[in-house]
Amino acid sequence: MARALSLAAGALGRTSPNPSVGAVIVSDGVVIGEGATQPYGQAHAEPVAIASARDARTHGSTMFVTLEPCNHHGRTPPCTEAVIASGIRDVHVATLDPNPRVAGRGVARLREAGVTVTVGEGGTEARAIMAGFARWVTNRRPFVVSKFACSLDGRIATSSGESQWITGPEARRWAHGVRDRIDAIMVGVGTIVADDPSLTTRLEGGTPHSADPMIAGVRPRRAGREDAPSHPLRVVLDTNLRTPAIAR
Repeated sequence: MARALSLAAGALGRTSPNPSVGAVIVSDGVVIGEGATQPYGQAHAEPVAIASARDARTHGSTMFVTLEPCNHHGRTPPCTEAVIASGIRDVHVATLDPNPRVAGRGVARLREAGVTVTVGEGGTEARAIMAGFARWVTNRRPFVVSKFACSLDGRIATSSGESQWITGPEARRWAHGVRDRIDAIMVGVGTIVADDPSLTTRLEGGTPHSADPMIAGVRPRRAGREDAPSHPLRVVLDTNLRTPAIAR
C-alpha cells in the first residue's frame, strides 16, 4: 500500500477533476503491475496497473489501491469491471470514495463478483492525498492552501516598499512543491504590479514532505523525474484591469 500511496501522491496536479489514485498488483509476494491515474479522460489507476502487468498472470493476484474503484460509466469504463475481468481475487482499498456516485458501490460490486475486499489500510494518508477532490465532490467548494510570509515584526517590506525573500530555501521548495500539485494559484493585482511574479512551478532540489499538509507522511514528487513539473492555472484578482500587458 505504501507504494500505491506514493504513486497517488506523484500524480497530484495532473488528474483533475478526477482524484489522484495509485494501484499496485502483487502475486506471490512480487509486484507485477502498478499505475496511477492518468490525465482527465484517460485511464484510471486500476486499468493502468493491470495493463502494466503485461504477460504476468493477474489471475488470483492481489491489488492494493488508494481509493475505492469506481463502478459507473463516465469518460472511461468502470474500474470494478476491469478488476473482475483480470481475475484479481483480493483487493485492499485504502479508503472509500466520497463521491456520491460511488460511495461504497464499487466495493459492493467487487464483493458481489466474489472478490475479497479489505478497507482501511493507509486510509489516513489516502484521504490526505485526495483532500481537494473530497472537498469538491462533497461540498462543491475548492480546497484552499494559503501561503503567507512576514518578518518577526509583521512586515512584508521596508518602509520604502523594497522587499526580498523573507522565507528560506526549504520554505520556497515546499511552496513550489504545492504549486506542482494544485490546479490554480491566485494573487491580487497589487502583487502583479509590485513584483511581476511568474507564478510557475520550479522544483530545483526537490520538495520536502515532512511539513506538507496535503500529503503528510507520503513521499512527494522529486525534481529530476522524467516528467515535467505541473504549472497551475494563474488567476489574478483585478477589478479595475490594472494588470500590465507585459506582465509575466
